[in-house]
Amino acid sequence: MFHRRNQRLTGTLAIVTALVALLTIGGAGAAPAAAGSGGDGIGTAKFKTEKGVSNFSASAVTIPYFRSAFTDPTNGATYPYTMVGTDPSKGNVSTTIPTVIIPFKFTFVASADPNVHVLDGTDRVAATVNSPVFQSADIGAAANATASAPPGPPISAAGRTVNEPSDITQLGDAIYRAQWGNTGSGYHVRLGQPAVLPTIAIDVPSNQGSIVIGSRTGSRIGLMSYSWFSSRLINTLNSLHISSRVLPIFLVNNTFLYISTPDNCCVLGYHGAKASLNGNGKQQVNTYMFASYSEQGIFGANPGDSESFIADIHGLRHEVQAWYDDPFVNNVVNPWLTPTAPQYGCTAYLETGDPVVGFGFKVTLNGVTYHPEDEVHYSWFARESPSRAEQGYYTYLNNFADVAHGC
Repeated sequence: MFHRRNQRLTGTLAIVTALVALLTIGGAGAAPAAAGSGGDGIGTAKFKTEKGVSNFSASAVTIPYFRSAFTDPTNGATYPYTMVGTDPSKGNVSTTIPTVIIPFKFTFVASADPNVHVLDGTDRVAATVNSPVFQSADIGAAANATASAPPGPPISAAGRTVNEPSDITQLGDAIYRAQWGNTGSGYHVRLGQPAVLPTIAIDVPSNQGSIVIGSRTGSRIGLMSYSWFSSRLINTLNSLHISSRVLPIFLVNNTFLYISTPDNCCVLGYHGAKASLNGNGKQQVNTYMFASYSEQGIFGANPGDSESFIADIHGLRHEVQAWYDDPFVNNVVNPWLTPTAPQYGCTAYLETGDPVVGFGFKVTLNGVTYHPEDEVHYSWFARESPSRAEQGYYTYLNNFADVAHGC
């Protein structure tokens, strides 16, 4: 097992000091959001990974997955990987992974609004279940019609267009199929309709989190210690005894994680994997994720966009697609760096949403408009040219004109 992209949290005094400052957001005399951001100025949206599992046996009890490897033409190194479902080169197999949603209800001792101390993921369950994460829509048509503004040359091609084939299915399945050039085939990797487990109530002490008020949106926003939250999540996962063949999704409402102090915010989601200590040849390997369902406008829009795409299911979409391509948090590639995601610096992980946080498109279902994230395809990380994805794209929204570049 190993731990990626996490930092050790520091002492309580620094946390309390920063919380006092953040509690004033949106109050009298509050500082405005960062110039040009258009958001509430609470921090940069980012995602992380938790512990991973590697070197487990083929007889392990877990989700359906396949193993393969690629050789990077820029350095001659071979990189093994594991991904969800079946190997798309082996034929048109359809896979469905069972899912459960576990809502977290947080009661914060500290709140800038004396009338609001609770942020409850239960309030977002219906919108999440009814979203294109789990329900079918024409994902290709939606991407073509509503794609966010591109990053611009030389990152994206001049005059970039989006022309994905029509594909009526779930978001994850559509983007995964496109990644392998399998849109319109019988190949599928879908999420099962989720069972919703009873809400988990958690009291948040004042030295581990608080509710602040957005300086522009007026939203009630939960900020919480990353390490404190993560220990509660793992404790909950262990206590629920969820089958390792099922994907658990921990859903929170408008709550974001900070690392060390609240001025190092905001983690919207992560995914991880954990293994049982023994299993008599049938080791249990669980995969899991957490995501925040967020209100529009908390995070600012990208240049060229009239609204932010970091809203509603953006966080969950990021984690679902990252899980498709790196379910056990053990896929390492030739290090990459991109100006579209400076918050990650130089990184060597095959995390499909990290390079394109904030880029997305819109899908409307049952009168609700959702903002899923763009995703980077396998071929970009593998430095594979031409890309094997539909239309030869390196991201679903054609936001990258070339393969990944090194640090």
